Amino acid sequence: MKKYSFIVIAVAIITLVAACKSKPKTREEQIKEFRSELTSQDTAAMLRICDDAMEQLKAKKIDQVIANLYEYDDSTKAISKLSEKMDKRLRRQFKMFPVLDYKRQYFSFMLEGCNDVKYAITFATAEQAGTKEAPVTMFMFNPVRVDGEWKLCVKTTKDEIDEEHL
Repeated sequence: MKKYSFIVIAVAIITLVAACKSKPKTREEQIKEFRSELTSQDTAAMLRICDDAMEQLKAKKIDQVIANLYEYDDSTKAISKLSEKMDKRLRRQFKMFPVLDYKRQYFSFMLEGCNDVKYAITFATAEQAGTKEAPVTMFMFNPVRVDGEWKLCVKTTKDEIDEEHL
């Protein structure tokens, strides 16, 4: 009888442990876990690559920035060089809205492949625009940590953003 009780208890414990391991983490739990793993060096590295890209855009080094941008695929957790379509779109955008000046609006860490760094970009002088204030547009990067290294990805409309900062 003790032998059967032991087997039943062992099976129950194994089932419980297996059920706990297979339960997927909520998005909030994933965000909390990701943020807990970050260091001040991560923050500095992420902001440095974003700010460096903005400085290069301000210096009209569009080719250099485009060459260092990636796209992130959340389903495969992989980064890839920009598609030809995205490459052309960004070149056109940076030529139509050149970076005369910029200001970082905010940054947010969410997940390995979903982070926000948002900039306000002044693309013309008030005089050029015929307005009292210089016109501004917004641009977002999605820095992604891959194998401990930060890569600069573009933020697209299909990507999630940290709505807390909107």
